[in-house]
Amino acid sequence: MKKLIILSIICIAFTGCKLQTRAFSRLTGSALQLQLPTDFAKPISFASGRKGEKDLFYWTTNNEMKVKTYTDYGILESEIVFVNK
Repeated sequence: MKKLIILSIICIAFTGCKLQTRAFSRLTGSALQLQLPTDFAKPISFASGRKGEKDLFYWTTNNEMKVKTYTDYGILESEIVFVNK
């Protein structure tokens, strides 16, 4: 009964989240696909240094510099906008 409850919680958690991890990609054999931001113009850099996070540093269509942080499960993602004042 305890295993069934834990399995149910895991299934519910995965249905509400995007799996954006290369570990899942390796298990399924399919490529990891991350959606580019709608204001994406051209890349500056991409880093996956922190555990479970991938940062895309890019130029926007408004000629701003931004960082989009992707997480493994697509939750608590963030953006950084660089401003010159």
